[in-house]
Amino acid sequence: MRAAIVVLNYQRCEALRRTLEAARRQRGPVHEVVVVDNGSTDGSVEMVRRDFPDVQLIALDRNEGTAARNVGVAAARADIVVTLDNDVLLTTAEDVARAVDAFARYPRAAVVDFMVLGPDGRLSRRDWCHPRDPDRWAEAEFPTSCVLEGASACRRAAFLAVGGYWPPLFLGHEGVDLALRLINAGWEVRYTPAVRVQHLIAPTARPAERIYYTFTRNAVWVALRNLPAGAALGAVAQDLALMALCAARAGQLGAFVRGVRDAVAGAPAALATRRPLSRAARAHLRAVRAHRPGLLARVRRHLRERLI
Repeated sequence: MRAAIVVLNYQRCEALRRTLEAARRQRGPVHEVVVVDNGSTDGSVEMVRRDFPDVQLIALDRNEGTAARNVGVAAARADIVVTLDNDVLLTTAEDVARAVDAFARYPRAAVVDFMVLGPDGRLSRRDWCHPRDPDRWAEAEFPTSCVLEGASACRRAAFLAVGGYWPPLFLGHEGVDLALRLINAGWEVRYTPAVRVQHLIAPTARPAERIYYTFTRNAVWVALRNLPAGAALGAVAQDLALMALCAARAGQLGAFVRGVRDAVAGAPAALATRRPLSRAARAHLRAVRAHRPGLLARVRRHLRERLI
C-alpha cells in the first residue's frame, strides 16, 4: 500500500518546518507529502514554497478548521493517508511504514490512532481520548471510539466515503463524530503504540475560550447527529455537566453559556444530517467502551490533570 502524509497548518511556520523535516526522513512507502494551509499570514506558505518544493501545497484563503483535512485527503493519491497537525512530529524514520503495517493487521480498520507523546517524551495525557485508562492500556493495541485528527492515519477510500470531517464543527469532537460515522458504516478505529508521535503543543493560534465554546456546542451536535434519542440525551447531559465543571474552573463560564446557546440554535442543522447508529454499530460501540472508566473517575481525572 502506498502512503501519503497530509499536514494541516495555521500560523505556525516554524513548527510546520520541523514537522516537514521529520516527514522527509521517512523511509518506506511514502508517496507524497501534502500541506493544507488554512489562510496563514505568518509566512508559512512562502516557507513551504521556498524550502520544501517537493511538497504539494494547498493554500486556502481562509481558516476552515479541521475540515480542511478533507481537502488534503482528497488531494492525496495514496491508499493510506497519515494526517498530522503542524506541531506533531514523526519520531522515527519507520513511523509511516509501521502505520501501514497496522492496517495490514486490522483489515477492518478505517483509521489507526497513534500514541501521542508530549514535549517531554512521555505519554501526553491531555491527548488521550480513548475509552480506557491510559495507565493500563497505553502500551496495548485496541479498538477505540475516537479519531485523533492530527495524529492518525486513515484509509483514504473509507474516509472519503463517509464525507470526512463535518465542516460546521470546525474544532472539537470532530474526531468522535468521524469515528461514529465510520463505525456506522461497518469500519472500526484502532489505537496502536507502534507509531509514536510527539506533540509540541504549540500555544499559538489557540485561544482558551474557543475550546470551552466549541467543545460545548459540538458535544450536543455530535450526539444529535449520531446517537439514538435516549443515548443522545444521556450523552449531552454528561458532556455538558463535565464541560460546565471545566469551564467554571478555568473562568470560562461565559464561553460555556455561548456554546449551549449556539448548540440549541444549530440543532436543526445537526438533526438534518442525522444518521443514528445501527444496532450492529451500537453493539460494537458498547464493546469498545466496555473498559471505559466511570463518570466519577473521568471527572477526577479532569480535576487532577487539567485536560481541558
